[in-house]
Amino acid sequence: MTNLKRREVLKQFVFVSAGFALIPSCMQDRSKSNVLLKKIKVMPDDEAMLSELCETIIPKTDTPGAKDISAHLFVLKMVDDCRTKAEQERFMRGMKDFNQFCSATSGDGFVDCSLEQRGKIVDEIISKKDQDTDLIAFFTTVKSLVIQSYTSSQFFLTNVQVYELVPGRYQGCVSI
Repeated sequence: MTNLKRREVLKQFVFVSAGFALIPSCMQDRSKSNVLLKKIKVMPDDEAMLSELCETIIPKTDTPGAKDISAHLFVLKMVDDCRTKAEQERFMRGMKDFNQFCSATSGDGFVDCSLEQRGKIVDEIISKKDQDTDLIAFFTTVKSLVIQSYTSSQFFLTNVQVYELVPGRYQGCVSI
């Protein structure tokens, strides 16, 4: 029998316990959303579609786009936490209608469409904004929440519209 030293035993124990801590993260369910939702159930395909829709609304240029700030996760969390049950159901029906509309318009899902096709799909939905359908409600909800997410992001508040704490700068020479 070999002599075991306390240091070696503790080192092996740390390695084994770290391995056990990492096992659940390696075995996570890929059929769930990336954000913890309590009231609505979103499949990964719907989350990917929502991510691309958000990126179509605020695309990446020399500034980060909506996908870069994870605006789609903000949209899902806000709908899950801050909307009534009826609004959540309408949002989910609108998401289903959006997927069907994309398939009928372009023959593919929104994720598989080119940038031009995505722009045309969004323009067609905007042209129908006077109608009261689940599709229009879904799109207007997504659009408003994406804008809210972007304008409250760290990038926007530090680079575009620099936030100043109250009371702000003292300007003694400004006439009121």
